[in-house]
Amino acid sequence: MLGRRFYSAATRSLRKPPQLLKPIFHRGESGSLAKGTPESPPPPPSQPRPPPVSLNPHELPLLEDIWDWKSSFGIMGKRKHAEDESPEQNQQKKRQAKIKRWRKLNPDECGPEDVQWQDIVDLLGKETIDSEIVAGTEFDSPFEDGEEAEVQVLSLCASGKGLALSPESKGKKWALLIPFAFPGETVRVRVFRTNRMHSTCDLLEVLTPNLEYRDESVVKCKYFRTCGGCQYQMLPYERQLRIKRDVVVKAYATFSKLDASEVPEVGPTVASPLQYNYRTKITPHFHLTTKEDDRKVVNIGFNNVAGPGIIDIEECPIATTSINQELGPSRQKVHDNISTYRIGATLLLRESLKTDISLPLSSALSEAEVEDARNTKIAVTHNQASVRERVGDTFFEFNGGSFFQNNNSILETLTGYIKDAIFPPGMVDTPTHLIDTYCGAGLFGITLAEHFEKITGVELSADSIMYAKRNARVNKIPSTKISFKAGDAADIFATVKDFPSERTAVIIDPRGKQVVKFLPQTVAYVSCNVHSQARDIGKLLNKTKRMEKRYVLESVRGFDLFPQTSHVESVAILRLVDAKS
Repeated sequence: MLGRRFYSAATRSLRKPPQLLKPIFHRGESGSLAKGTPESPPPPPSQPRPPPVSLNPHELPLLEDIWDWKSSFGIMGKRKHAEDESPEQNQQKKRQAKIKRWRKLNPDECGPEDVQWQDIVDLLGKETIDSEIVAGTEFDSPFEDGEEAEVQVLSLCASGKGLALSPESKGKKWALLIPFAFPGETVRVRVFRTNRMHSTCDLLEVLTPNLEYRDESVVKCKYFRTCGGCQYQMLPYERQLRIKRDVVVKAYATFSKLDASEVPEVGPTVASPLQYNYRTKITPHFHLTTKEDDRKVVNIGFNNVAGPGIIDIEECPIATTSINQELGPSRQKVHDNISTYRIGATLLLRESLKTDISLPLSSALSEAEVEDARNTKIAVTHNQASVRERVGDTFFEFNGGSFFQNNNSILETLTGYIKDAIFPPGMVDTPTHLIDTYCGAGLFGITLAEHFEKITGVELSADSIMYAKRNARVNKIPSTKISFKAGDAADIFATVKDFPSERTAVIIDPRGKQVVKFLPQTVAYVSCNVHSQARDIGKLLNKTKRMEKRYVLESVRGFDLFPQTSHVESVAILRLVDAKS
C-alpha cells in the first residue's frame, strides 16, 4: 500500500488531464442559456519572458520575504493567525488538543495503564474522579511542571510506585506517583509529567523512611534507581513476597467481578530459591545517531528510569554468572564493530548448559563428564543457537530466541506445585489425560508426563514443536504417550477431540469460549499477568453458573519468578463440578 501511494504521488504530475466535453449550452450576456458554445476570446497580448532565476544563494529572496509574499495572498492565513496569539495562548491550545486526544484513548483492559488507573481510583475515590470528568477538569493538575512538594506515601501500585495525595493547600485531590517510595514514608518530590487525575514525580529525598520496608544495606546493584530493571532491591525479600501476595489479592478483588466467597484465600507467594544471579536471559540494547562523534561513546544497557536514553551497564546482579562473564566481551565486540551498525541493535545473552555432549547422556560417560554435562554453564549470544536447560533430571533444548521461563531455579518448584494441585490428596477420579496448550518446548507436558496416561502439547510455532518432540525423545518418553501438534489459536482443542474431557487436565491461558466448549475436568491457569487472569477466570466462572456443570476456583497462588522487581506470576486451579453441588 505504501509503495502504491508513493508511486501515485510521484507520477501524479505526469498524468494527462481528462478530456472534457464541450458544453452544449452557454450563458449569454443577458444571463439566459443559449445553445452552442461562445466564441473563444482573443488571445492575450504576448508578454516578454522573465529573466532567468539566479542560482546565486546571495541573490535569492530571504525566507522572511517569501512568508510576507504568501501572507499578502492569504496563503499563510493560519500561520498569520498563530503569530497574533501569545505564547501562552499557543501553549494552551496545544494542551487542549492533547487532552482531546487523551480522552479518546482507553488503556488496554488489564494492561499496566489500566491497572495503574484502578489504583488511582482507589486512592482518590470514584466520586471525586467522576465529578472532575463531568466538569472537564480531570487533566487540570494543581502542580506546575518542575514544582517540588513534600508528601506522605499512602499506598503502593502494582507497578511498585508509591501513591500519595496532593497537599490540602492545593485545593484539589490529585494523585502523585513516586518511584522507590513506600507507604508511611514522607518524601520530597518533583513533578515532571501530568496525566488524567495524577502526576508522575521524581523522588528527590526520603525525609522519613519506613524501616519496615526500606533497608538500603541490601541493595546490590550500582545502577539501581537509574536502570529500569528493578524496583525492590531496598526491600527485604520477605517483604517483597508479602507485597506480591497483596497484588494477587487486589487483582481478584478488582478485575474478577466475583463474589468474595467465590475466591479462595490466596496462598503465600512462592519464593525463588535465588534472589540474585537467577535471570537466564537478558537483552541489553543501544541506539546510534548519524553524528560521527556520538558513535565514539555508545551506552549499551537498559532504559534510564531517571530520564531519557540508555544506561551503560557493565554487569547485572540479577543475571546469572555465565551471562555476566559474557557481557563484557559482547559489549567490546559492539565497540570494535560500531561502524557496521546503522541505528543500533539489541543483544541476546542467554544461559545454557554445554551442548557438546549429546542427549540422552550415555552410560559410558565418566562421572566427571556427566557432572560437566549436567551443570557446566555457558552463555549463548545468537538467536538461532540451541540452548539447553535442565529442570530436575529433565533436559530441554530450544531455540535461543524462543520463549522459555527466565528463572531456572524455581521451575522444579513450579512444575511440582502444578502436579500436586492437579492431583490433590483424596481425589477419586483423577485426570488421566493432559493438554499442554501453547506448550513451547514442552516444559509442563514433559515434566508431568509420568503422572498421565496420555499427553498432547499444542503449539502455533513449528520450531517449538520440533524442539518439543526432540525433548520428549531425549527424556525417553515414547511417542505413543506424548505428542506435539500444531494448533489453531482460534480453536486450540480441535486437535484433541479424542480426549475424554471428564478425565482431562489442561494447562492453559483459558480462552473463555474454548474452555466452555471442551469443558475439561481440571484447568491449571499459569499466567504472567495476574490481572488478566482474574478477569478471564471471573468470566469463565460466571458463564458456567447457568450450565449443568460449572467451574469453581479451587486455589490461587503467586510465584516470584523475578525477585527485586514488582512482577509476580500466578497459578490458579479450576475444577469442574456439578452445578447442584
